[in-house]
Amino acid sequence: MDNSNYINVLRNIILESQHLLHKSSDSIESIVSDICGLQYDPNPTIHLNQYMMLWNRKKDFKAEQLDIAAYKEFKVIETWAFKRNMFFVPRDEYSLYKSATKGIVRWGDSDESWLAAGDSPEIRAAEKELKESLKEFDGLTANQIWENLDLSFEWNKYRREHDQSYDLPIFRAFYRSVRRGDLLTCGRNPGTFREPVYILKEKVGLTIEPIDEKTAVKLMVEKLTASFGVTDPVHISHISGYKTADILPVFKELEAEKRIVNLCKLGRKNCYIHSSKIPLLNEQADDREVRLISPMDVIVRDKVWLETFFDYSFTFEYFKKKGMKWPLSILVGNRFVGYIDCKMNWKTKKFIIKEKNIFDPDFYGHKGIEAAIEELAAFHDAEIMS
Repeated sequence: MDNSNYINVLRNIILESQHLLHKSSDSIESIVSDICGLQYDPNPTIHLNQYMMLWNRKKDFKAEQLDIAAYKEFKVIETWAFKRNMFFVPRDEYSLYKSATKGIVRWGDSDESWLAAGDSPEIRAAEKELKESLKEFDGLTANQIWENLDLSFEWNKYRREHDQSYDLPIFRAFYRSVRRGDLLTCGRNPGTFREPVYILKEKVGLTIEPIDEKTAVKLMVEKLTASFGVTDPVHISHISGYKTADILPVFKELEAEKRIVNLCKLGRKNCYIHSSKIPLLNEQADDREVRLISPMDVIVRDKVWLETFFDYSFTFEYFKKKGMKWPLSILVGNRFVGYIDCKMNWKTKKFIIKEKNIFDPDFYGHKGIEAAIEELAAFHDAEIMS
């Protein structure tokens, strides 16, 4: 098999593993498990990243399906995970992710060190007081919690006026409870940043089973390897937030156990494949389905890995209010052929295409791309404006 055909096979394995080669009829929690979570992102340029990730992977997906699964049925749970960002993970894997990601460092510390540094009898007493006050409620926003405790004035001083003299132990207890997972998100209110509604984990019957951190990290790395189809330690490091030096020995252990296989070398990269994916090396796929990939989708988050296997890269501007660029990468079969820069006007229900850039002339005027854009507009219950 020549190199171009081999790369083609590897692309298919990656995309099949990510449910991007063929849309799935599986449940939301099953898909989320296979791809190791959905990153929550509050940017409202179009439907949020978590909805876009499932729209590209699940047949006939509607945004409300994720809300029901996450906030009514609790089949998937919001939690802090990779790089200490917010993710949706399956309920039955919640303990695994809590244990596997607690040592990831971001903003100078990890969950474990942050929680340990703030531990004191005073804080523990405040946590107990907070928990007792929430037992009778099935969901409150932060503001409603403080209204219920007659602490709205102090909360506003602390949060809005940044007056540290109002940094009360119970406020720190609240943040610790959210970070630890004692308080779960059971809904999000309408609005630009979708204010979370909190509930005690006991109210939804969730228990956190203790898992040894080393064991959890090993399971996490194995799951990530399977979810990407073809990967390497640096890629897993970039995705998870753990240092490459921490990931390397895990790869060696999994390889020794034949859970993963060192498949080939591309440039200076040793490429690994999960043992369950080896049969896919003999499969051929000639699928031309179109996907419109969110810039926050896990498949495009590591630019070096993306360029290595797909010969593709892109840029986007997240923080500018004016001139924000929010490109959806156009994936046709197993090739990235360009992008559309788009925006949703939620008031007028217009889906605005600001720019369409096709790099490959073979795909100029491609009917499948136009049909996918129309489907995306319909997903937003909107009309297309160019």
